[in-house]
Amino acid sequence: MSSVESSDSDLNAKALEVIQHEGTEDFAPFSIGLFGDTHTYYDDFEKQVRYFNRKDSLDFVVHMGDLTLSGIYREFMWFRDISAKLDHPLITLIGNHDYLSNGEFLYNEMFGSFNFTMVYNNCLFVFFDDVIWEKNVEDPDFDWLEAVLKDSEDYKYRFVFAHIPPWDSSFSRGNEYYFNQVMVKHNVDLSLHGHTHNFYYGKKYSSGPFYFTSSSSEKNEVFILDVDEDGFEIRTENI
Repeated sequence: MSSVESSDSDLNAKALEVIQHEGTEDFAPFSIGLFGDTHTYYDDFEKQVRYFNRKDSLDFVVHMGDLTLSGIYREFMWFRDISAKLDHPLITLIGNHDYLSNGEFLYNEMFGSFNFTMVYNNCLFVFFDDVIWEKNVEDPDFDWLEAVLKDSEDYKYRFVFAHIPPWDSSFSRGNEYYFNQVMVKHNVDLSLHGHTHNFYYGKKYSSGPFYFTSSSSEKNEVFILDVDEDGFEIRTENI
């Protein structure tokens, strides 16, 4: 028996359907709202939602993971209640805290698959579950990641979203190196993450894409990814 109402199930798939319906086959400029690690910072989370709602130019918003602190049912319901006020389609990633308790199963019911892709305005978006410790695995599913990035050179841009950045302590040195090499091999343009609770945007390695990490909600900031014909940039906006 499901733990959530049907209206609260498969929320990522429902958002993707709306987003892709609004997209174009050829490239067109767009803007995305970014935030993450809302945990139990509910007042700050509410402020972020209100701020995004004032941004009519946003095509959609991505939450970078750690919707909850402990992965329990009522935290997911609190997340649902606040995020339902957002006027833009919302895509979420699963974070390491969302695996705690029964969170893995609740997340799956509410949002769907942990790994998925989307094509929007001739750009490839890859949403990748790279949680290790709380998932009790040694390696992320790099085979899946490589498979979806294979033959992606015809897209205008390639964006990879994953909660944990590869330089985090939960990654072995080998997995850190391999993650970045996958980005290099498949010409990924930008790798986006949460988890650190601090903003970062830059070239982390001598080769490979730009990397971004979002701060947590209590920092009272959000991020906007603007993408146009000539490239992209990430802006920090204080709220």
